[in-house]
Amino acid sequence: MMVVLDTCTERLIVGVRSGEHRDRWFNLDSQGNHARDIVPVIESLLRGAKPDVVGVALGPGSFTGVRIGLATAKGLAEGWDIPMVGLDNLEAMAQAWSSLVPGSPAAVLSVIDARKKKFYGALYQAGKTLLPPADLAPELWLDRIAGLWSGPVVLSGYQGNFLAQALGSALPRDWSVLPVKDWTPGLLDQAQSAWIEKRFLGPDAAPRYLRLSEAEENLQQRSE
Repeated sequence: MMVVLDTCTERLIVGVRSGEHRDRWFNLDSQGNHARDIVPVIESLLRGAKPDVVGVALGPGSFTGVRIGLATAKGLAEGWDIPMVGLDNLEAMAQAWSSLVPGSPAAVLSVIDARKKKFYGALYQAGKTLLPPADLAPELWLDRIAGLWSGPVVLSGYQGNFLAQALGSALPRDWSVLPVKDWTPGLLDQAQSAWIEKRFLGPDAAPRYLRLSEAEENLQQRSE
């Protein structure tokens, strides 16, 4: 049995897989209350059972949210003496889109609003990573993708529609929008693969941040 956690966005995701893809999960906008809700949700899904591995999305996303998920996973791994594996939320979002439009030749850009007029994202096509996770302004996404891919692009992930709105009339004609709200199956698949391949995280595992936090930026500016 495995349990996976993703607290990188406003949605709280906790998934459990037992046996041959017997999955159940919780996926809901938690209104920023991940720290309050995550442990009760885990308890309700596990129903007293002890998992064999815990998987956690390492980001990108909300700085506080990512830390909540990783701290919870570390606590569970230590308390239960089980291994911990890292998960890629953007890749899981791309897999969720692919399951909705199987066989599409388009590239998919998984998007999370990074605030400050920027967006986290990664570009995938046919299961391959064309552009690894980055933190870019809308117009820079256009420039970066133009140098890598000339076909249609789908703005997906959790908040692909936000990037489309930011681009406005600059949105290319062959780009479309289809955000997804549930990428739990992809997280569970990743956790299972990492578990089988023994790609475990150590106790010093850190979040995958693509930029400095506001506090770190302020500190850096004061030291310059």
